[in-house]
Amino acid sequence: MERVVLRFVGTLARVMFGWALASLAAGLITVLFVDIDVLSGRTDDLPKTVGETIDLALLAATHIAIFSAIFVLIAAAIGEWFSLRMLSFYLLAGVIIGLLGFTAQYMSEVAGQPTIFNNYAVKAFLTAGLFGGFVYWLAAGQFAGRALVPLPPRGSVPEVAKRSAERNGETVEVIITKPPSVGDEPRWRMPRLERLKFANREAEGAFAHADEDRDAATGNPDPRS
Repeated sequence: MERVVLRFVGTLARVMFGWALASLAAGLITVLFVDIDVLSGRTDDLPKTVGETIDLALLAATHIAIFSAIFVLIAAAIGEWFSLRMLSFYLLAGVIIGLLGFTAQYMSEVAGQPTIFNNYAVKAFLTAGLFGGFVYWLAAGQFAGRALVPLPPRGSVPEVAKRSAERNGETVEVIITKPPSVGDEPRWRMPRLERLKFANREAEGAFAHADEDRDAATGNPDPRS
């Protein structure tokens, strides 16, 4: 029971860590799409510009994390339950969450105000979701589910049991590669032609004994004698 609890806590911590990093990545991509020339200013202003960009990215990441929390948990639960570790699943989940965010933003617009329904905004949301899914896969998705058990090479006999015992102070290891079976011993079988000859001899002997018994019962001597 304790191992199950520890494993659940570890999985939850990994999912939360991946969710936080994915939100930061999506927030940074969103800020770069909003002001693509943010890092193209003067070299003297670069530290200030980078600091402002990080602040905006953290603010955007906070909003993205709040909105995407339920969807990330659903995708993470599916990935953990079915041990999905392929990159394509998390990229697809990130793109879907990005589309949901775009739809929510578009539905919340006020009539008469500028709309985000344009190709550039769609690309921004899709790219943010794509990078978010990729970062989540790097941090948590590639470790989802149970540990993979390596399969034995084809043609090899799997080890069924391995037991250790101590005898006279020495460790004795017994490795059973195949359980004993009664039906595994080869059985000698008489060739088919020999079986037919043997059956014919038995039949002739049975007929001879039947004739002798009949002659003995009737008192007639055997003409062959």
